Amino acid sequence: MSEQLLEIGERAIKMAEKLGADQAEAFVGQSSSFVIDVENSAIKSAEEQHDAGIGIRTITEKKIGFAYVTTIYEDDVKEAVSRSFDLAKASIPDPEFVSLPSVSSTYPEVKGLFDKKIKELSSDGAADYVIRVIDATKETLEGRDYAIEGGIQTASSISAVVNSLGVSKSAEKTSITLYSLPIVKEGEDQTTSYEYQISRKLSDIDPEWIGENAARLTLNNLGPKTIEGGEMPVVFAPLGAGAILGRGFAGAVSAEEVQKGRSYISDAFGDKIASEIVNITDDALLHSGIGSRSFDGEGHPAQRTSITESGVFKNLLHNSYTANKDDVMNTGNASRPSYSGLPSISTSNFVLSPGKGTLDDLISEIDRGVLCNRTGDRPNMTTGDLSALLLEGFYIRNGEIQHPLKNTLVGINMRDLLTRINRVGEDTRITFSMVTPSFVIDNATVTSG
Repeated sequence: MSEQLLEIGERAIKMAEKLGADQAEAFVGQSSSFVIDVENSAIKSAEEQHDAGIGIRTITEKKIGFAYVTTIYEDDVKEAVSRSFDLAKASIPDPEFVSLPSVSSTYPEVKGLFDKKIKELSSDGAADYVIRVIDATKETLEGRDYAIEGGIQTASSISAVVNSLGVSKSAEKTSITLYSLPIVKEGEDQTTSYEYQISRKLSDIDPEWIGENAARLTLNNLGPKTIEGGEMPVVFAPLGAGAILGRGFAGAVSAEEVQKGRSYISDAFGDKIASEIVNITDDALLHSGIGSRSFDGEGHPAQRTSITESGVFKNLLHNSYTANKDDVMNTGNASRPSYSGLPSISTSNFVLSPGKGTLDDLISEIDRGVLCNRTGDRPNMTTGDLSALLLEGFYIRNGEIQHPLKNTLVGINMRDLLTRINRVGEDTRITFSMVTPSFVIDNATVTSG
């Protein structure tokens, strides 16, 4: 199938060149996914989806057009090419466009991105994983008043990128996500939490661990209280750390955001922006990584890019457009989740290098502070100001967790947060495209109540 998609892309490029395009690019995708959702211990829905299509980008006299179709039949592809070229001719020239990527002599080999067992997992097999995670959650919550939501999603995809400068690459990937979300009621108190695993390998998924941990986390959230606020240390567990760095810092190092003045670190390239123990890498070559790849959404070779070294801001993340605009090396961070959109910039696997100590070790060193297990908030990307609601947080006193928190916020500017990281743990966890251990900031404003 990879060869077939490449052939479709190459024919589309020839069509565009015949129409008079200076450059052209085809992104062809085909995917299959299976989703099961469970509610109140019964299957709520089960859905199998298949998708295929092609997106065409054409350039003529620095004018860019884009069109896509949700099939890969030749007549439809031809129509998409024609629409793309017509749109290019009608567009306004972009003086900052230089070129699409040209073919490279070397592309890295990245292993562990495809698992035949996921691709061939039957609906009964997928349902069995959901049943196991629900049963494990129930067993841990026995005797409680509870409801449980859960689900599984498997995906298998093939994508191909072809352009008029010699790029012709394809890749096949698989992924699986399994989760449990219990809701527990005790008197007037009702709380929830969740646990999940995501991987490119079926053997990495442990339904019993997910179910037991989801239940334990939910029970730990019973009886939340407010505290007296003030300036105090904050411990970020891996999921909280992943949200803060993955949403709050990864977007700030996008060259597009910096070039447009929308990043709070636009003026900090080459400066020390974090403490010396903060080493962050964007690693597209990570074995079995959720964001791993041998080439990006434009067919440029993927790589490992240092973002901070000993706290010093070393590199931005680029696609071909931003790299050409700044006359720097393309880092291969063109992101294209689907054939239906133009490439943007995003991380691959955003990795905070681990330090030493478990989460319990980090907590034991705090006299008075809070633990952030989860937050859904992100900073203002222009100013860096962050006000993060602790969706799951705990009060720490004398090195021990005292109780869960409610109505509690952590306020800090991201520039200050990065410089105040004084401990990094070793409990690394994959949280989608973020790979991070726990870390501690020595001071932030905590408000509660």
